[in-house]
Amino acid sequence: PAGTGKTETVKDLSKAMALQCKVFCCGEGLDFRAMGSIFSGLVQTGAWGCFDEFNRIPVEVLSVVSAQIKTIQTALADGLKRFTFEGREINCVPTIGIFITMNPGYAGRTELPDNLKALFRPVVMVVPNLAMICENMLMSEGFGKAKLLAKKMTVLYKLAKEQLSKQYHYDFGLRALKSVLVMAGGLKRASPEFDESTILMRALRDMNMPKFVYADVPLFRGLIGDLFPGLDCPRVRYPSFNDAVEAALREHGYQELEVQVDKVIQLYETMMTRHTTMIVGPTGGGKTVCLTTMARAQTSLNLPTKMHIINPKAIPISELYGELDPTTRDWTDGLLSNIFREMNKPVPEGRDERRYIVYDGDVDAVWVENMNSVMDDNKLLTLPNGERIRLNFPTCSMIFEVYDLQYASPATISRCGMVYVDPKDIGWQPFLWKWLEERPNAAEQAVLRDLTEHFLETCIDYVVEGIEDKASMTLVEPLRQVVPMSNLALVQQLCTMLASQLTEERAITDKPLIEAIFILCLTWSLGGALVQPARVQFDTFLKKRAGLPLVDRADEVGLGQLPHKLPTLHDYLFDFEERKWRPWATAVPEYAPPADGKFSSIMVPTLDTVRSTWILDSINEVRGAALFVGDSGTAKTTIVAKFIKERDPATNTNLTLNFSSRTSSRDVQMVVEDVLEKRTKDTFGPPAGKRLLVFVDDLNMPKVDTYGTQQPVALLKLLIDKGFLYDRGKDLSIKYIKDLQFIAAMVPGRNDVDPRFVRLFNVFSIIFPASDSIKRIYQTILTTFFSMGSFDASLQTPEFSDKLSKVSMDVFSAIVQTLPPTPAKFHYIFNLRDLSRITE
Repeated sequence: PAGTGKTETVKDLSKAMALQCKVFCCGEGLDFRAMGSIFSGLVQTGAWGCFDEFNRIPVEVLSVVSAQIKTIQTALADGLKRFTFEGREINCVPTIGIFITMNPGYAGRTELPDNLKALFRPVVMVVPNLAMICENMLMSEGFGKAKLLAKKMTVLYKLAKEQLSKQYHYDFGLRALKSVLVMAGGLKRASPEFDESTILMRALRDMNMPKFVYADVPLFRGLIGDLFPGLDCPRVRYPSFNDAVEAALREHGYQELEVQVDKVIQLYETMMTRHTTMIVGPTGGGKTVCLTTMARAQTSLNLPTKMHIINPKAIPISELYGELDPTTRDWTDGLLSNIFREMNKPVPEGRDERRYIVYDGDVDAVWVENMNSVMDDNKLLTLPNGERIRLNFPTCSMIFEVYDLQYASPATISRCGMVYVDPKDIGWQPFLWKWLEERPNAAEQAVLRDLTEHFLETCIDYVVEGIEDKASMTLVEPLRQVVPMSNLALVQQLCTMLASQLTEERAITDKPLIEAIFILCLTWSLGGALVQPARVQFDTFLKKRAGLPLVDRADEVGLGQLPHKLPTLHDYLFDFEERKWRPWATAVPEYAPPADGKFSSIMVPTLDTVRSTWILDSINEVRGAALFVGDSGTAKTTIVAKFIKERDPATNTNLTLNFSSRTSSRDVQMVVEDVLEKRTKDTFGPPAGKRLLVFVDDLNMPKVDTYGTQQPVALLKLLIDKGFLYDRGKDLSIKYIKDLQFIAAMVPGRNDVDPRFVRLFNVFSIIFPASDSIKRIYQTILTTFFSMGSFDASLQTPEFSDKLSKVSMDVFSAIVQTLPPTPAKFHYIFNLRDLSRITE
């Protein structure tokens, strides 16, 4: 298994024999020619080759490799000085040794062919005696009570493994122990006056705490308290670094929270002992803020820190690591190999700096395993063309920023330092405080503070956790959303909606008016992504919490009251001029037939289309991104297309991307780059003075790979979140892209979209139109059609169109109910498009 010392044993044996040992990280990029050239070099120099993760090589390559190794073995057995290998005569140095290491049963591995197995002598490695290793390492670090401390340490790890919750990112193996021992040695040399037990306890606590989830922290503290009774010492403090972290947070408008500062310090400490660190945690926990704050703090302390950010799942693996042309043997450099080479160039003399390569994307068993030789003590990136690039630690380090490690193998997890960022630690409040402090109007700020205190926490608990009453702990089912959204995402959406309504031009400070706007924005943020039955539940809860009189009138309702005639507040708009709530139905304009007379151009305004257009206008006001989620035939595409068409062409251009299961990230990048112009050396954007509105239709349609990632979505995440892409040609340079705004639409339930990507959007559920709206659409179309042609007078009456559309609706409803899709008749899917085809 991982972390038992397979590679280290081979390296140590070669050292004892005074022979050079080369470690190669195997992967699917190696073909038989690349392997042949490696073997040829080993035979001619007499060096040893250690092939790590050998069973990751494709099985068709392994069968050829067995023939190559057999040729070498035959030459050695015959005692030949020269022999023919791969069509060339080469020298044969008898000290050559070929060793392979492998982890059985992990993802992305193949079974070795029998003819290859027969050529090697198998050696099984078991988990070593950790107590003995700890004892020896503690003695070498200068600890006098090494035997006792080693026992305590191994017992703690054994208990932690058994008693703590099972998480993908937990590892209590040999590598984790070793990093604690290295830190303990450093602390002992820095503070020789401290007791040895205190030093080890501090190292164990400070190296392990960062990776635990919220619920496991008290359990681990309890275990340490049992094994080191009566010992408690404060965290190591780095005065100048702590101050720099706090200053960096302040400077960028963040709240100085002790838990946030501590998380940055934990990341800093982990990176001092490990050259590869993973920052793990659900979306909205503050992973990116931790990382950027640490970089800014180091830069302010005269340690310039540069980060190269890539999303490894946004491009195919051949473009990531580079590839060898199988026929010409030409090498095409990959994005990662290019950045890796660049950042590991020597630092100019007299300067000290930090360079981090940040993998901001999903980790899976395919692309990340090629990095295993970089992540362990070899610190070498081995490429399929035979090139070996050394990681220049401590100047250079690797950081993974990832949602979870569901698909990473233990071999990967054991090689990395872990920092878990739990959204529960920081919560959504700091984001809200930051947003409120940035509001220009002090009077409005005070009113909003009161309103958020009164409404927000209880409403979020109700929507996300299903807590109806905290005092009596009355619980209901959490409300169903079209896409799962975190607490922070809901608060961000609320702030976006408030910013779109409380504009500087309106300069609203009147408390009842702000309260009405706040309730409207709550309805469309916390209640925006809810399905219809959940909307009704939320509406009831919100009205009860507001405590305002409910008016059961069909028309307008004034300030200080809430309308109650229609099912939910989603059915009402708030009129700023009149300062009244009124039904959306009153804002529906008259139908105007399309100029070109085409059926596909017909758009009958209904309360649903008017409402969705208002949402788009609101989000557009603050340059936000909107995501419409709704079933087929709810006019998502039509509404967005009409909205885009009505934008001023002097300040807007547009681009529509229709995703399908075959869409690749290269397709998306080529289409986006085609409509952009070069502004400066590395900055691109739409023509000067314009903004590009990008509409992505069927966002969740692209094919999902084995590990749950959609490549085009990964590329869009990098573009929207970080504002740049990398060139896909020979250049591989970074391209900053400005003035883009995104609108997306999708049908729920196809493929799950990355939650870290969804968080970049304001999500709205587009519900199926009410039967009155559907009837109005087809009645209007038919009335217009009959009145324009030379039809009988009896057909030109609205009554006839009304009757016809009602009959069509009844037939449609009956078909939907009596002919549901079944496994045998899975194509029985009916939506409004079928009704439209009848009308057409």
